[in-house]
Amino acid sequence: MHNAKTIVSVTPIRIRTDSRSFKIASSIARFGYTSIVIEAEKSDLDRSKLPFELRSMAGTLPEFEAREETKIKGSPTAGLSAAFRRVYNALLDSIPVFPIIPFLFRYLQRNIAQPLRSVPKASLYYVHGVTFFPIMNYLSKKHHAPLIYDAHDFYAGMRSPADFAKLNFGRRWITAFYRRLESQFVRKAAAVVTVSDGVAELEEKTFGRRPIVVRNCHDVRLDQERSAHLRQVLGLSSDQFILVAVGNAKEGAAIQEALDAIQETPGHVHLVFLGRFFEPHMKSIRSRRLEGRVHIVPPVKPFEVVPFIRSANASVILYYPRSVDYRNSLPNRFFQPLAAELPILYPELPEIKKIAEKYEIGIPIDPQIPRSISDAVMKLVNDRSLVARYKRNLRVARDEVGWEREEMILCGLISKALAQVNAR
Repeated sequence: MHNAKTIVSVTPIRIRTDSRSFKIASSIARFGYTSIVIEAEKSDLDRSKLPFELRSMAGTLPEFEAREETKIKGSPTAGLSAAFRRVYNALLDSIPVFPIIPFLFRYLQRNIAQPLRSVPKASLYYVHGVTFFPIMNYLSKKHHAPLIYDAHDFYAGMRSPADFAKLNFGRRWITAFYRRLESQFVRKAAAVVTVSDGVAELEEKTFGRRPIVVRNCHDVRLDQERSAHLRQVLGLSSDQFILVAVGNAKEGAAIQEALDAIQETPGHVHLVFLGRFFEPHMKSIRSRRLEGRVHIVPPVKPFEVVPFIRSANASVILYYPRSVDYRNSLPNRFFQPLAAELPILYPELPEIKKIAEKYEIGIPIDPQIPRSISDAVMKLVNDRSLVARYKRNLRVARDEVGWEREEMILCGLISKALAQVNAR
């Protein structure tokens, strides 16, 4: 046991919506360390029942702030009204240098001042995301505590070249600012961690250092049942086919194509979006008269997702290779349906395809072609023997592709980082 050591995890979003940070902080506690999580936004969780100590830098912030555009975080519009945000966004597009001043003001507030007040002394800091690097580097030196940097995405490649070309000077400056931060973080961290081999290769080519891969595999030991599962919440009988898409709406997900695909299937086929930011798609749902067949369900807690979706029939991942980051993604929305033993309709992105094909756990699709999605759905609807084979394979995959293996990699790199400090 290592009870004398305190490891502080820092995340720029609420831990309630950050499955990876939740798993890692839980594992750190399981290793015997004192595990403390500092979240930038306040989670509505019962802190007395968590496997780690949870502290928040600020109160609950509006939902819009966690959108994918702020995945590297630092939104200068946090806490502002919708009307003010519309004016602000118009200024962003019309005045090239306008974004820089409010961005810097908000950055200093959220990523320097708040962490300085909130982050305690530790034996090691495990930091999720790049925005906190300057203050965490300062605290690392002050307390002689190593830093571990966990890159959940390849941030430098989140935008496609076409999207980047549309950015004005201010937005490009902000992008370059984050890239410089990440370069420094990768160089100075005791260890760098990421989610897939593909992202690790991109990080190495860009920054000259290959991260250690700790995949987003699911940890069944954290699962907790809700009072009602997905089918019960929707009030659907067992003869209704439920296709669930787990995770928040993102620009790199083929949501409109999925709606078109559902139109091509029988009336007993339902599509469920489990996550945030799908409300803007309600107009498209209504225009297709799919209100009774396409359902938007608010996100559940990270340790409730797998038990909650288990009553569905299958899952779909709507990512397409919008950028190099999406192309190399290996997200929670893949591992959670796998753990729930749901046949998966998956895009042929290299990291996802490698596991899906190895275990034969679903059907490859092109999410940007509605017919590809609908044909795959109908195969599952009409072929029970195919579903049974996928279910058998999913049980094998669930046992072999679990968090326990990733946890051992995590334990080793933390022990090594602490040992390096002790050896000085």
